[in-house]
Amino acid sequence: MIALLTPEELESYRRLDVATVFFARAALEGFISEDYTGPEIRAFFPEHGTAVGYAVTSEWTTLDPDSPNLNFLDYYDWIAAQPAPRVVVSMDADSRTGRTASFGTMQARTLRRLGVTGVVTSIAIQKLDGMRAVGLPVWSTGAAPAHGPFHLVRYGAPVTVGRVTWRTGDLVMADVNGAIRIPAEMGRDVLRKACEGVGKEKSYYDVIDAPDFTVGKLREWVAKQTSIYPPVDPEQAERWWAKNGARLAPRSEGISR
Repeated sequence: MIALLTPEELESYRRLDVATVFFARAALEGFISEDYTGPEIRAFFPEHGTAVGYAVTSEWTTLDPDSPNLNFLDYYDWIAAQPAPRVVVSMDADSRTGRTASFGTMQARTLRRLGVTGVVTSIAIQKLDGMRAVGLPVWSTGAAPAHGPFHLVRYGAPVTVGRVTWRTGDLVMADVNGAIRIPAEMGRDVLRKACEGVGKEKSYYDVIDAPDFTVGKLREWVAKQTSIYPPVDPEQAERWWAKNGARLAPRSEGISR
C-alpha cells in the first residue's frame, strides 16, 4: 500500500503552483505527459485556494431518465472510507453532455463535511452564490440554472474529466491554472523535485531582471540547463510541415525551420 503524504507534505504542495509541480514530474519521468486539464476546466472560486488530495471518482447523468441511479448515501459512505484528504472528480456521463448543471450547494456542503477539499468536474455547477459561501474549491466547465433527472451512475471507476483519465487514489492538485494528475506512488518524489525547481526558476529571473540583461547572457544561462524537451530531428520537422502546413500561412512567409 502506498504511504500517504503527511500534513506537512500536503501543505508544501499547496505552497507551489500546478505548473511547477507538473514539470517537476516531467523532469523525473523524462517525458511530458498530458495529465493536465484543458482550458475548458476552470477555477470557479479561486479565492478558496489550492486543492490537494486523493481522487474519488464518480459518473452522473443529468437528463437521461433511464440511466442507473445508485443510492447516493452509499456513495457518501464510500467517500468517507477513502484516504484523506479527498478530491471529488466527477464526470458528466449523460447522452447530452454539457447541457445542464447539477452540482450545487447541497452536494458541496455535504462533501465538505465528508473531508472533501476540492471538486474537479465536467458537470456544470449551479447556485454560485451559495456554492461560494460553502468555501469548497471547485473546478468545472461552466454554470447553468437547472437540470433534469439527476442520477448517480457509478463510482470508483476511471473517469475522463478535462481530457485527463483519473482513477480513484490518484493524487490531484488544482489551482487557478487548472488541475493535474500525479500517480500517488510518485507523490513524494514529485514534491521533492518541484521544491528543487523553485530555486532554478528564480535563477532564470535573476538573469532576465539583471540591469545588464542581454539575450546573449540568457543564451549562456540556457546552455547550462538540462531541457526536458527532446530534440527535434530535421526530418521530423519536415514531416510536421507536410502534415500541418496547409492550415497555416504559406511557409515562405516569416522565419521557420
